[in-house]
Amino acid sequence: MSSFGVIVCPKCREHAQIIETSGPKKTRCQKCGSNLEIRKLRIFFQSGDLDEAISARTVIQARLHGQEKDVEAVFSDSFNLAETPETTNFVEFGVSLKDFKDKRKLRKPKRSKNQIILDILRLNGGRMDIKSLGESASEHGIDEDDFEKIIEKLISSGEIYEPSTGILGLI
Repeated sequence: MSSFGVIVCPKCREHAQIIETSGPKKTRCQKCGSNLEIRKLRIFFQSGDLDEAISARTVIQARLHGQEKDVEAVFSDSFNLAETPETTNFVEFGVSLKDFKDKRKLRKPKRSKNQIILDILRLNGGRMDIKSLGESASEHGIDEDDFEKIIEKLISSGEIYEPSTGILGLI
């Protein structure tokens, strides 16, 4: 007799799918296509009846996509699954929101020093004295040696020019 299980892809964490637990040792995520070893996966629901597995998969997928009103309440251990009659066997597999959240920290991309200097020039109307530009750049963490090298690179690349001695402008 075959047994059906409901899993969530640990790679994309966006897709719940039904697998046959007595079948092959590996499966693929239907959304992202990554190869998954069945023995390493957390099975959130297991049943011999395909209809029960389909109902459990539907509930888990709705929870993953936030279609419930209070997402925290949906994944908390205190959530009463008796309110959803199609998942009566699901209580023993407590699901927490932490299992589905992306554990990587979101970081803003670091602006390059060239971009910082160009932004300072844009904010000041496109033209600026080299000394005041250097002071503004040092406030943003650019030291004098780097500032001089960056100015030379920006002039040679044609992004800024020197209309007169001591003054820089955007092109």
